[in-house]
Amino acid sequence: WGTCTIKLHGDEISFALGRQGATRRKLAKASGCIIEYVGGVAFCSGHIDERRRARDYLGWLLAQMKGDVHVADVNRPDLLVLDLPDACVTFVAGQNGQSLRAIEADSGTFCFIDRDGRGTQ
Repeated sequence: WGTCTIKLHGDEISFALGRQGATRRKLAKASGCIIEYVGGVAFCSGHIDERRRARDYLGWLLAQMKGDVHVADVNRPDLLVLDLPDACVTFVAGQNGQSLRAIEADSGTFCFIDRDGRGTQ
């Protein structure tokens, strides 16, 4: 059991925190890790696998600020990949991502669209 730290910069802090801390709580629940932000630093406390998930999930979340996210290692036990035709993405995500947020809340997961360039998501 231990703690790792991740330095956050500028707008990353508010993005990672989310409205009333909702994004921080979502990442903590999905990773199984305790996540707290102090100043510009994310403190992630838990077992090593929980900290690894928290670091990865936070990285994927922050990558969304810059554009599309792509996960290279799709053979992870904490990852489920669903191939979606481009025509279905808007329906699955819902208006402003609300459907994905509802799935996250109901299942305790972290969901996002990974555009892989093959015409699927």
